[in-house]
Order: sequence, then C-alpha cells, then structure tokens
Amino acid sequence: MKNLGLMGILVAMFALTGCLDNGGGSEVKQDLNNGDFSVVTDPEEGGGNSGGNTDEGSTGGNAGGGSTPTTPEAKEGLEINKGATLTGSTKLALDFYSPFVAAYVKVSEGDTCATGAWVDYVDSGTLNSSKTNQNVPVSAQFRDHDGRTSACYTRSIYIDQAGPEIIFAKYPSAPVEEGLDVEIVFTVTDVPAGVASVTCSFGTTSKACAAGTNKITFPKMAGGDYSLKVSAKDKVGNASEKSISFKVSSMYKQMVNNVRVNEYQKVDILFVIDNSGSMEYEQKSMASRVRNFLDVVKGLDWQIAVTTTDPVHKTLGDGRLVQLANKPGQYILTSSMNDTDARNTLSSTLQRSETGSGSEQGILAAYRAIERSLSSSGGNANFIRNDSQLAVVVISDEDESANGPKNDPANFVKFVQDSFGAQKAMSFHSIIARPGDQACLRGEGYSAGFRYEQISKLTGGVIGDVCATDYAAQVQGIAEGVRKTLKSITLSCAPVVDAMRSILVLKDGQVYDGTRKMEGLNLVFDQMLPQGNYEVYYSCVK
Repeated sequence: MKNLGLMGILVAMFALTGCLDNGGGSEVKQDLNNGDFSVVTDPEEGGGNSGGNTDEGSTGGNAGGGSTPTTPEAKEGLEINKGATLTGSTKLALDFYSPFVAAYVKVSEGDTCATGAWVDYVDSGTLNSSKTNQNVPVSAQFRDHDGRTSACYTRSIYIDQAGPEIIFAKYPSAPVEEGLDVEIVFTVTDVPAGVASVTCSFGTTSKACAAGTNKITFPKMAGGDYSLKVSAKDKVGNASEKSISFKVSSMYKQMVNNVRVNEYQKVDILFVIDNSGSMEYEQKSMASRVRNFLDVVKGLDWQIAVTTTDPVHKTLGDGRLVQLANKPGQYILTSSMNDTDARNTLSSTLQRSETGSGSEQGILAAYRAIERSLSSSGGNANFIRNDSQLAVVVISDEDESANGPKNDPANFVKFVQDSFGAQKAMSFHSIIARPGDQACLRGEGYSAGFRYEQISKLTGGVIGDVCATDYAAQVQGIAEGVRKTLKSITLSCAPVVDAMRSILVLKDGQVYDGTRKMEGLNLVFDQMLPQGNYEVYYSCVK
C-alpha cells in the first residue's frame, strides 16, 4: 500500500452534564448529554495526497513500455486513453500508430501479444477489459499485406474501481467507562488515484476529515451507544464508507439508602441448626456450647427462634420455626422471659434429637423462615419485626448442598433489603468447617462451608469453628456481632471507595461524621446512631 503522506489530527469536543436524583435504597439515575463536535486538522510535515496521474484525460508516460519505445514527438505502437495511466472504467480507448502501412492489427490483454486475433487495421478502437483494481497491460502488433510483422508494443493503465481504503487502527473494543475520553485512530488511503475527500459523521453532524492518519478524541463521554462513520472518495469518483460503533456506560451505579433510625434496640435472631446425621457429635454437647449467648445480648430487646437445615421436613424443616423445648405451642423466645428459663430453653431447643435430611441448606432455611414470617405462616408469625434488625446464626458441619436462587448469598441479602425497603440491618454468622481448616475436615467437619463463609463475609458476620469443643468464645463473638448490627446500616451492594468515589452519610440533611468502617455490606459505626433520618450515598460496580 502506498503511503499517502498526509497526516490529520481530528479533535472532537463534547460537553458533559449531570444531575442526581435521590431514591430510597435505590440506584441514582444520571442524565448526561453530549453536544456537537468540532474538527481540527493538523497535517504532518511533508504530507499530501498521493496517487499517480489522476486525470483521466491527461497524457502521461507509457507505464509498462513496449518493445519499441516511443516519444511524445513520434508516437509508435498504441496509446490507451490518450496516454492516461489511470481510469475508473474497464472500457479502454485505444489509438494505434503502426511503424509502417499496416493491413492488420492484433490486440491482446496482456504484455506478450499472444492472445489476440488479427483483424483489419483501424486507427482506433475499444477494449473491454476483464480486469479491475490492478495495473492492466495491453499489447498490439501490426502486419502488412506482404506478411511483414511489427514488434509487440505494450502499454498499461491502472483500472481503479475501488473506493479509498478505510482502516480503523484504534477504537474501543469493550464498553468505555462513562466520563472517560474515547480515542479513535483511522487511516484513509487510495492506490493509485489518491484520496479526494474524507467526511466524518457523528450523530447528526458531519465534518471534513483528512486523507492519511486521523486521530479523533471524544472527551468525557456520557453514557450511550455511538457510531462514527467515515466516508471517502478517490480522484476518479469511487466512494467507500466504514463505521465503528462503541458503547459508553458506567461500571458503577450511584446508590442512596434512606434509613430511619430509632432509639430502641430491637434485634431478631434466627438460629439455623444442622440436624443431619453427620452432626451427631456436635449435637451431643450443643446445649453447653452455646450456654453464654444470652449473657452477651442482655439488655437488648431481642427475639430468638430456631429452625433446621432440613429443606423438606413437614414440621421441622423448610424454614419452619421449631417448637421451643418444654413449651408447647411456643416458637419464639423473647427478652421479657426469665433469664434462667430463657437460657435453658434456648440450649435445649438448639440441641436436636431428630435426624434430619442430609441435604443441608441453611441459607435456604433462613430465606424461607423470613418468607413464612412475612406471610404470618404458622409458628413463624410475628418473628421478624418491621422495626428490628436481623441476625442469622448457622451451625453446620457441611456447606449449602443446593444451588437454587434461594441458596445464593447475594440473593439472600437482596431479598432482605427488598422485603424491608433497605431499612433492616442484618448480619449472618456461621459456625462451620472453615475452608482450609484441615484438622476439622479430617475430624468431625464433613465439608468446608464455602458459601456460609461467603455470606458471613458479605454481611460482616463472625465465622466460627464447628469442630471446637467449646463454642463459648465464638458464641460470645457472635453475640457481640449481633450487638454491632444495631450500630450498622446494611447497604444494597459493596461500595467502591477510591480517589473519585466515597461514602457520604447525611443525618436529617446534614453531614454525619460518626466514625465508621465497612464490614462486608454493613457500614458499622463505633457508636450507636442517634435517632434520625439517614441518607447514605455511595457507588457500586454494576
């Protein structure tokens, strides 16, 4: 490909505007718009369109030459299109100049005079070429009545019926982050005619571009689908067009959570106990292992209930609350009960005597327990209070054993957020065979609890060891985690904090500077939040 030598720099400027619409626990929509673009062409030194003799009617040198050279003063042999070296048509006009008085002429498409047929001599004629977009040689030979034959004369002409070549060298191959620049580099060349004109179109606006290399920069692009079209013509009138499309979208969504914080300290705590056969060892001492839980949550307005990891049992599974030990018809422990009675009842209820399904599904059980509470179904009625926070504690030696939507950690968090209008802070704590704990997995741990670990990290929960002989320390940690839930606001997605993005908290319309940190999706404050209306602004990856 011939280097045309003309370099152009095309700069397209766009205006970026934005607005923010607040919404409760929802994505903040942005309205960004691009304006017109301007073009600046800055040819590089030494540039210029190139291409051979681009005037079809001009007389040029006889490219390709014949066996007998000719000069402008003494034409001999043949001429194509009056000496032009370029044409856009396959119909070639031939003029003949025999070196003697000829009776016959033979014309061949080629340079050896080998393919034509002898015909009566004429001074001019036409040849319809079978070739295009290449240099086409034509040869002629003459003969008189006596049989004298001339040398083979050859001339050539380039038949150009292709538009300029447009090549995009640099362009977005993946969606571009909103607000960043987009750079597109393309070249426009044409051999041999040369480029006559180039037009760049973006949206409804078209501007002149240049032959050679062009660089277009679209600064600070707003979200949307875009297309840049480049149209070009060469100097014999052939046209070509090529487009490149790209998408601008944000990797991030702007979120706002609106939360009403009250002064009372309510928390609903759901224990999900693995009652499968593999938990026999742990179940034997379950009562003593959790004996100190209520001591740590003392002083809170709590409710506690128990369900099992069994997904199918008609009375003890599928998220149904189990009846409290020695309390017929009762399913929910409350902080108003006598301390000793509540402690003994919880310990006895957690220590299961039945053998449940081996398909343990603790996340599903918690999901279904909340669904049943929301629908006021059976013993679950009134367990989840609208104005309380939520804590889930799973005790299991095996991971979640199904992969439905309700077994998924992220879906569980979203379900809680959607069900309570992003008003309920929640934490999920796990006493499990921790991934990587080879001692437990070689002992009483049946399989590593990967998904329980995931959901606990997602919600800032405690991850304990199901193989421990005494749960006292980790149960105390979980109870303290439950207390921490009362100082938390659970966000709808993991916030991104970097040089451009941060978390902004407003209380009653004013910036709230309380010390805090992120634990999974929970924005946890050092101190209890004062009563008021809070707005939390943050960004998440889409």
